[in-house]
Amino acid sequence: MSLHSSLADFSLAELFQIIDQGRRSGCLVVCKLSDENTSAAKSRYYFIWFRQGRIIAAANCLDGQGLIGKIRQRKWLHPQVLDKFCTDTETGIPLGLHLKTAGVLNAEQLNLLFASQLQQIRELFKIQKGVFKLDSKAPVPRKEITGLSVRAIEVALMALRTLKNWDALADALPNVSSAICSIIQNKPHLHLKPLEWQVWEFANGSISLKAIAHQLNQPTALVQQAAFRLMIAGLVEEVPLLSSTLELNDYPLDVDELNSSSLTNTKFTEPEMLKINTSFLQNLFGYLRSNIS
Repeated sequence: MSLHSSLADFSLAELFQIIDQGRRSGCLVVCKLSDENTSAAKSRYYFIWFRQGRIIAAANCLDGQGLIGKIRQRKWLHPQVLDKFCTDTETGIPLGLHLKTAGVLNAEQLNLLFASQLQQIRELFKIQKGVFKLDSKAPVPRKEITGLSVRAIEVALMALRTLKNWDALADALPNVSSAICSIIQNKPHLHLKPLEWQVWEFANGSISLKAIAHQLNQPTALVQQAAFRLMIAGLVEEVPLLSSTLELNDYPLDVDELNSSSLTNTKFTEPEMLKINTSFLQNLFGYLRSNIS
């Protein structure tokens, strides 16, 4: 399957939702345009690889030097040692995992490498103009894979939480006069922020986002954005406000539930692809911002 269009038609958040819910595999190519109205428009390409709805690698080139360049930049391995492992194609194991198995890189180093790849993806959510292509038949480059993976929707949520400029997503946000309604039977298993939990508590289809913002004493825009993230996560949907509006006081917030929400510990169950949780990634991102250029 191949899908290509403008980011004006499909936002990255919506694309990640499609990939996550459909458990898609392949490569998402994003082309950032500096000015679509000029013939000399500058562009830059980015590549994100998925396996069954999980992100496994990202790079800004197709020469197979992205992950290798990060290792060389940090001077973790002697160039000749790194070259030896790069040319060893008999194993078929992802390069990062191959280096860890051989004992030349440790788990913390792989985590930092993968986090730096995900940081590149988070930056893509700032793009105002661009086009994309989702190719399910694209080959996965062994040299760009650390061996770690994370759900696409978790990365999308993290990126949206740090997004400052929402202009490109203005048309996708739920209307302030609309309500949201839960589309899941149980409580969310995803790691949610306190405001997201608070907004989700009102997902009964009878209270407008504007009224929710007033009740929570939060700016309407922040409540809209939190509701959009819940929609992207597949937890709620936007619905017209019911004519018989119920009182907000009938739906008190469960503070204990807000404080107790968390992800489970890291589990490594998928062969040759280690899964890491969202909280761990957030700590890594903070480390990268303060210690790595």
